[in-house]
Amino acid sequence: MDILFKKTGVSDNEALIVGIYDNLTFSKTAKKIDTENKGALTEALRHTSFTGKKDDVCRLFLQNRELLCIGLGAKERADALTAERAGARAVNALADEKGSVAFAADDLPPAAVGFGAKIASYRFTKYKTEREADFALKEFYVLTEKAQAAQNAYEPYFCVAKGIHTARDMVNEPANVMTPAAAAARAVELEKYGLKTEVYDEAMLKAKGFNLMTGVAQGSNNPPKLIVVQWRGNPDTEETHAVLVGKGVCFDSGGLSLKPAQGMEDMKFDLSGAAAVLGTLQALAMRKAKVNVAGVMAMVENIPSKTAQRPGDIVKSLKGLTVEVVNTDAEGRLVLADALTYAQERFKAPVVIDLATLTGAILVALGREFAGLFSNDPALSADIKAAADATGEKLWPMPTDESFDKQIVSYIADIQNTSTEGRMGGSCTAAAFLKRFIDDGVKWAHLDIAGAAWNNKSSLFGPKGGSGYGVRLLDRYIRDYVENKTDG
Repeated sequence: MDILFKKTGVSDNEALIVGIYDNLTFSKTAKKIDTENKGALTEALRHTSFTGKKDDVCRLFLQNRELLCIGLGAKERADALTAERAGARAVNALADEKGSVAFAADDLPPAAVGFGAKIASYRFTKYKTEREADFALKEFYVLTEKAQAAQNAYEPYFCVAKGIHTARDMVNEPANVMTPAAAAARAVELEKYGLKTEVYDEAMLKAKGFNLMTGVAQGSNNPPKLIVVQWRGNPDTEETHAVLVGKGVCFDSGGLSLKPAQGMEDMKFDLSGAAAVLGTLQALAMRKAKVNVAGVMAMVENIPSKTAQRPGDIVKSLKGLTVEVVNTDAEGRLVLADALTYAQERFKAPVVIDLATLTGAILVALGREFAGLFSNDPALSADIKAAADATGEKLWPMPTDESFDKQIVSYIADIQNTSTEGRMGGSCTAAAFLKRFIDDGVKWAHLDIAGAAWNNKSSLFGPKGGSGYGVRLLDRYIRDYVENKTDG
């Protein structure tokens, strides 16, 4: 679906979308329609449950015009996120419209309306034999007096939306398609935007000492790949300003510590961290961000077989620490540990952020909408939280107390990959494990996105499946707190 901007003016065959605030406080266009029709809009709405509260929707016909009213909530609280939600709500309501519709932005930021609509228009219909029936709407016009300015403001939004859709595509592909090799090929495809991509195969990883990562992968017929993607948008320096590291488990059966059968079909989403990293790099490249950022994606499958890693195995990490593998279903932290070590040694960036669908415990703690934020630096944590608040990608700061460090000490190796205290504080002890692989002086943040990365049912901004969580947040963080410090 295309997002287009034009000055006020609607053809007879287009559905018109208008915003209405709390207590039926009309926007400019809604008020004009009501006046021209001698109060008919007010009268029609009084016969419905629509009051203008946030996310209210009312679809009606007025003087042969199809009209969609979107509730915006309190007028004094309306902001860019309100506009995004309104655009998304309109797309969901009118997805069956053939041709085009028009949204009268009025006081809402029109670019944000378009962004919400674009994200919500995503459908993964590759394997559907009747694709047209799923989404008919082709053009979404945003009406605004300053159409060109809105188009210019929308361009960076569009880049982020494309990154989100790339991340969603990777997550939604079945595991028999999105193998580590296929993920690498997907990254190489994005070089057309100016990204530089390197792919390390199993032999190279073993030679370099990625023993934790290759250990997780050793049960699968699909060998691991380490994907390194760089965006060098600031040619004035050789410095890498930030590194993003993503867990990319293309399918997680749990290994020999086998998961229950129920729900295992969704374990293709365990590569969501890596997908978010790639989507973010794409967004940065498309909008020509004046910053140097690297992405490191560790792609593996965790499969039980006669060659699979065993509970009780001891493995020497790339950093040199020995790890007792108590549970092969706690594989993500093993994969990330080697990837984090490599990212720091290779790029020596002052900031390292990893994303991972790391623990089921984070869902118990925070539910499905929030990610958990762990960090060794209060300022970095505050900046990421601010970016999350600005984009609507929810997260919550979690503790990294030294008490959790003690719970991963192994009796036979340096550390173990699960807590000695059982299930208590599972997300915190997983973060403590990762923290052991962070060098002194490096500002590090870990986002446990196990809840937010996957929609178990349709949501406002997309259908069931991968959410693309992290792309908006990371792009905003880099724009506000990294790019602005390095640009001139």
